[in-house]
Amino acid sequence: MSTVLSQVSKRILEKLEKKQKLSTEDILLLYLDLTHKETRELREEIRETRRELGDEIKETNKRIDETNKRIDETNKRIDKVHETLSAKIEETNKRIDKVQETLSARINSVQATLLAKIEETNRRIDDTNRRIDKVQEALLAKIEETNRRIDRVQETLLVKIEEINKRIDGTNKRIDELYKLYAELRKQ
Repeated sequence: MSTVLSQVSKRILEKLEKKQKLSTEDILLLYLDLTHKETRELREEIRETRRELGDEIKETNKRIDETNKRIDETNKRIDKVHETLSAKIEETNKRIDKVQETLSARINSVQATLLAKIEETNRRIDDTNRRIDKVQEALLAKIEETNRRIDRVQETLLVKIEEINKRIDGTNKRIDELYKLYAELRKQ
């Protein structure tokens, strides 16, 4: 068909060169030939593009396969690292448990020792408080005895002061009488 269209198109082009008028069929045939050529070129381009795309797809698939292999290797390494880390974490957890047990035992021991010392200290404080109470009672008794003695001395002193005051009053009366007598004697 392309050969027929090609020959028809040549004849129509010759008509054009001769400046003859083209019929509708001629224009239609020219258009059909042009469309046919464009379609053929497009098909060829599509075939070429398909070949290129096929090559690109093959290359991409190869790269995807290589990437998948690398991902698989990476996943294997990640799994190994995970196993190693899990083992180390498990070991660390066991060590932490041992340390926790040891610390708990030591804390309990220290707590028991502290409680015993606190109990002993409380007992000694109670003994000291009893001794302080006894000393306080003895001191209060002595203070009371001292206060009674002070009261007796105060009473004795008050009696003596009263006697001295009476004697002073007596002496003052005698001095007053002597002054009167002296004053009388002087008047005479």
